[in-house]
Amino acid sequence: MNKPQLNFDFIRNSNVWTILENDHNLQANLFSFLIHFLLFIFMVFSIQWQSKIPNYAEVELWDAVPTQIKSKQIKKEPKSAKKMKVIPPKINEQQLKKNEEAEIKLKKKKAAEKKALARKKKFQEIKKLQAKLLKQEEIEKLQDKLLEQEKLDQIKDKLLEQEKVDKLRDSIREEELVKKPRLAIEADKELLAGINSGELDRFKALIQQKIQQNVNNQLCGLDRVELEFEISLMPTGDLLGEPKMTQSSNISSCDAAVERAILQSQPLPIPKNNKLFKRLKDLKLKFHPNGHYDL
Repeated sequence: MNKPQLNFDFIRNSNVWTILENDHNLQANLFSFLIHFLLFIFMVFSIQWQSKIPNYAEVELWDAVPTQIKSKQIKKEPKSAKKMKVIPPKINEQQLKKNEEAEIKLKKKKAAEKKALARKKKFQEIKKLQAKLLKQEEIEKLQDKLLEQEKLDQIKDKLLEQEKVDKLRDSIREEELVKKPRLAIEADKELLAGINSGELDRFKALIQQKIQQNVNNQLCGLDRVELEFEISLMPTGDLLGEPKMTQSSNISSCDAAVERAILQSQPLPIPKNNKLFKRLKDLKLKFHPNGHYDL
């Protein structure tokens, strides 16, 4: 392609040129403009504006074979070709049955495990509750023991006070006996007369009768049973220590019932006479819960 040549003679012959020659700055600006204009013309004619399209092989991808081609292929098949029958797969009934049985067994196993877990959890809760109750029972026993010990201490204190009182009385009586021997002899005679008249047996019977009234006879059955206890009394009528069983009825509930009755009967009836009380301080009592009692 031939590049066009620019003719600048018309610019030189014009009046503009004379003006530009006189002004150096204007000449420089015009020269710069002319250079840029030439570069622009060069770029316009040097660039190829038509883009060539490259040749590529085009291939179409089909997801499925068109139905028309299938129909043509089917038509080309010989008429004598036999159609193939599609036989559905046979269902194995035994295998299905085994699978059902296995599923049932698995469900039963899971249910059994769930029940076992619940049973184990319940057993642990019961065990914890039993341990808690046992601990509470031990605390109650300890409290009862402390109360019993406190009661024994109180009884001992009372006994010591009573012994002091008895000693004081004895000393006073000794002085009175020294001063008034006749009166002392008469008092001893009255005491002996009281003992001979059965005063001792009367108080013993009163003690045993009060205890017998508190015995729960139903716990001793219908057979004739016999028990024997030893007790020690204080001047207040309270027991000194626990009652001691010397003969059992061979029925634990009956033995416990009689022992409870002895403890519940406190204070027991005692004589005011000190010498007579000393004869009743240590007693052996026989009990027949279903019949009479012996003195």
